[in-house]
Amino acid sequence: MDTCLKCEAASDADTRWEVILETQMCIWESPTSMPEVDIQFGDGIGTYCSEEHAMVAVNEYLLLVGADAQWSDVRPIETCACCHKDFDTTTSWHKVLTLIEESGEPPDLSIGTVEYVARFCQKCVP
Repeated sequence: MDTCLKCEAASDADTRWEVILETQMCIWESPTSMPEVDIQFGDGIGTYCSEEHAMVAVNEYLLLVGADAQWSDVRPIETCACCHKDFDTTTSWHKVLTLIEESGEPPDLSIGTVEYVARFCQKCVP
């Protein structure tokens, strides 16, 4: 049973939302292939009982680090959420604020939606 970091309510609901600051690098085998997202590390910011509570946490985090939500995809060139300059996601590790909907418990954990809220270049590490 998880406890929502926002409302502190114990939740036995099957679905929950995780906000994570991941260290990622995007790998492209070819221009026509699907990208691979290599995750080196993930630092959990919080677990939330609803998407609404997770979004409050996301907005508070972005305000704290002075960044904008971008809801990016996985592309070789992305724009930093802080300095708004383009950077290459394929040549070095970078931070990504990620919102994940999941349900169940290990070993039967199921990942629903994964949304990349904001990407940060190497110079603007939050």
